[in-house]
Amino acid sequence: MKKSNNLLNRILSSMAEEYYHHQGMIIKINNLTEVDFKKLSLRIDSAELKYHSENYYLVDQKNIYFNKESIQLLEKKIEFLQKVVAGEYKVPHLSREKYAELGIDIVKGLDLLKKYQKNNHNQASFLHYKIDLLDYLPKKRREFILMLAEEAAELGYNLYLVGGQVRDLLIDLSLNKDLDLLLEGDLEAFFIHLKEKKAFEYDYNNKFSTGFLHNKYGYSIDIASCREEKYHFPGSLPLVEKADLFSDLYRRDFTINTLVMDLHPKRKGIVYDFFGAIYDLKNKMLNVLHNYSFRDDPLRILRGIRFQILKDFKLSAESMELSKKSLKLYDYQNLAVERVFTELKYLFKAKKDISQFSAILLNQIPVLKLIENDFELDMSKDANFLKGEKLLAISRENDLKVKHFLVRLIILFYNREESKIKQWPISEYEAKLFIHKEWEKIDKNFYLLADPALKYRKLENYHPEELIMAAVINYEQKFVEEIFFHLKKREEVKIPINGHDLLAMGLKQGPEIKEILLKVRDQILRNKFKDRQSALNYAENLIENQYN
Repeated sequence: MKKSNNLLNRILSSMAEEYYHHQGMIIKINNLTEVDFKKLSLRIDSAELKYHSENYYLVDQKNIYFNKESIQLLEKKIEFLQKVVAGEYKVPHLSREKYAELGIDIVKGLDLLKKYQKNNHNQASFLHYKIDLLDYLPKKRREFILMLAEEAAELGYNLYLVGGQVRDLLIDLSLNKDLDLLLEGDLEAFFIHLKEKKAFEYDYNNKFSTGFLHNKYGYSIDIASCREEKYHFPGSLPLVEKADLFSDLYRRDFTINTLVMDLHPKRKGIVYDFFGAIYDLKNKMLNVLHNYSFRDDPLRILRGIRFQILKDFKLSAESMELSKKSLKLYDYQNLAVERVFTELKYLFKAKKDISQFSAILLNQIPVLKLIENDFELDMSKDANFLKGEKLLAISRENDLKVKHFLVRLIILFYNREESKIKQWPISEYEAKLFIHKEWEKIDKNFYLLADPALKYRKLENYHPEELIMAAVINYEQKFVEEIFFHLKKREEVKIPINGHDLLAMGLKQGPEIKEILLKVRDQILRNKFKDRQSALNYAENLIENQYN
């Protein structure tokens, strides 16, 4: 496995190829960086040029070149291809035999590029980067997916690695074990083939043409057929139809998740970028793929927010505006709340500061209306969320076990009706804690007690999340300090004897055992003793004086 440092820059600075089927032949376009394009323009004799559009494209007797960094790349490429189709430009062709599987029909390509143009993907093209990304994957993972690709090729199918794995590899993020594979072919037939030949078990969903491949390596392998999706109403589950790679990628959420690595034995390692995703990765920008993306699936809004907060990307102005517009215009009452919570948990479980969720994003994108249509972020709620983030940060610094998801959910949906909370897909423990709000009963002056043992007993029956909520409500320095002092004490204080020791002293089984152990703990909290022998002596004295 090679190190992937500056891998993204290497791709950005390299040439990308592009292929179109036209009149039984293949047209190849070489897409260069602006620097290389200008150097080439100066080097080529004008007598050799057939066609030239300054700073955009040039064609000589053998090759076609485009400046891939031009802000008008898409506009100029459409213009160029239209002239080729109309017969105005006679351009060099290549043998179809060698490149047939790499290209797209020129008429279909034009239609798609025009569609991309309407949705402001001005860097869109069908670019192929011939840099073998497979060398940068861990060896076992690389060997495994290539084996799957060989089996797919045996059936005449194409297999691709798509989405997060390719994206994170290019920006040098640590790779998880989630592998998203895309198949051009019959997915059910592929699964059956793998079971018969390799004894793989699988789960297949015929309705959505997706499946999960079980394996012994611990990878989470989701495989989907290339498909298009149609939505009957906003937020509904889609109807799925078979499609090609180009159409499949266009149904996704953001450009950065459309990068594809070809795994076919003849083309393995080639990276495809059809929407200028490489540039969006470089700029850490989240550009939505089409104007109806959020209407079709509003969870993409939450996903974009999560990327902005957890992976330091930024929603583009267009994506922000489309988010707000979609939440305002469309009715998502049929959206399953389970799906919203699944996406929300990815963000709310994060053990890092997500204060910008309320401070910046919720003030602009009211995405929690997907849970409750009347949700409003008032000043009090906003302030409490920021307090909660500071307290959760302290809990992380002290390595305390606090359910971040629950604390954040309670703050944002404080005082919600019990009937609504019980409809949410949260655990019985979470719902009970949320509904009863026991932290409101904590005396805010508890810390004035002089006896550390009595002070400890005041808080010991509260869950960590309840104590954090108490600190949010009573956000005063001394109260907060005492709450965290108590939580740390929970981790530290140990009773050096147990019930078996007390039974050996002659005490009978019953509630007295717990009572004595707590009294031993009281003495430890008062710094009367720490060692086991002193605890045994103290317990024995209690038993002799009080229980015999």
